[in-house]
Amino acid sequence: MDANRSHGVRRSRGMVLITSLLLLVVVTLLALAMFHGVGLEYRIAGNNMDKQRSLQAAESAQEYGEQWLMANVPQDYGAAEVWGIPCAAANFTGATTPLMCSNTLESTLSGGNVGAVPWGGSSSNLGVSYNPGSALSTTAGSSTMIAQYPMVYLSRLGYDLGTPNSLDFMVDAWSYGGSASTVSVVESVYRVTYIASPPGP
Repeated sequence: MDANRSHGVRRSRGMVLITSLLLLVVVTLLALAMFHGVGLEYRIAGNNMDKQRSLQAAESAQEYGEQWLMANVPQDYGAAEVWGIPCAAANFTGATTPLMCSNTLESTLSGGNVGAVPWGGSSSNLGVSYNPGSALSTTAGSSTMIAQYPMVYLSRLGYDLGTPNSLDFMVDAWSYGGSASTVSVVESVYRVTYIASPPGP
C-alpha cells in the first residue's frame, strides 16, 4: 500500500512541474507580445510626428508663398494679367525668393505629377527653397530636423471668370519630414480682385 502511495505522489509532483513550466511559457509569450506592442506604438507615434512635421513645414512654405504673392502682385490689373515668366528648373538656380511663373507646375513637370518630389528630379529643382528664419535644420538629431528644406512654386492661372477684375494664382509647396520617406504636398488657389476706384478728387 505504501508503494502505491509513493508512486501517486511522484506522479502528482511531475504533473505540477509540467503545469508550472507550461504556465511559465504562456506568461513569457504574453510578456514578449506586450513588449512588441509597445515598440509598435512607439513607431506609430514617431511616424505620426514625422507626418505632422512634414505637413507643417509644407503649409509654412505655402503661407510664405501666399504672403509673397500679396506683397509683390502688381497694383495694376493690366500688369498683373501678364505678370510672370515661363519657368523651368534653370530659372530657380540660385533663386532666394519666389518667382511668378506663367506656366503651372503641373504643365512644367514631365508626366505632370505634382505628388512626385522633388519637383524636376534629383539634379534640378522647380521652386524656391524656404527656411523661415533658419528655424528648420537638416542636421540629424535636431528637434526641428527635416530631410530637405520645403519648396514653393507660384504660378499665374489667369482670369477668374466668376469674379470681374480678378486673377487666380496657384501656390504649390512640399516638404519632407525627418526622413525622405515622409512627404507632404499642399496646393492652394489664391484670388486677387482689383477694385476700380471711383472717379473724382
